[in-house]
Amino acid sequence: MNLILDTSVWVSHLRHDALAPVLSKIRDRYLLWFTSVTAAELLAGCRSKTERRVVSPLLKPFEHRTLTPGHADYVRAATALSRLRESARSLSNPGAALLDGLQAAVAGRIGALIVTENLRDFHALHAHIPVRVASLSEFQGRG
Repeated sequence: MNLILDTSVWVSHLRHDALAPVLSKIRDRYLLWFTSVTAAELLAGCRSKTERRVVSPLLKPFEHRTLTPGHADYVRAATALSRLRESARSLSNPGAALLDGLQAAVAGRIGALIVTENLRDFHALHAHIPVRVASLSEFQGRG
């Protein structure tokens, strides 16, 4: 099964080693993908050369398993956000809404489960982009 870890999960891992309890499960059962969106968010969030030295090696093994949104993903994400606005709904971080929409569109395109700490926004997007979503704690509890 394809798996995408949202930026929020990678940040939690970098700060608190949040993936330690599930790394063997991921290796045994999932094909883990990175998205260009997550790579860009992680690098843009670095405040120093030291932080970039931590993030860059994390990205290296995924050079050939990185999914980049295409035109159809952008259209799908933007349409979902427009429909949410039409129904007077918005995501909790409007500045990152398109990035979350792109994550959902890419995950939906490859049939991946997306693990996130931002369930509220991804559940809202799910109404317009069919994508499987779980929190990290839900994912950890899966057998």
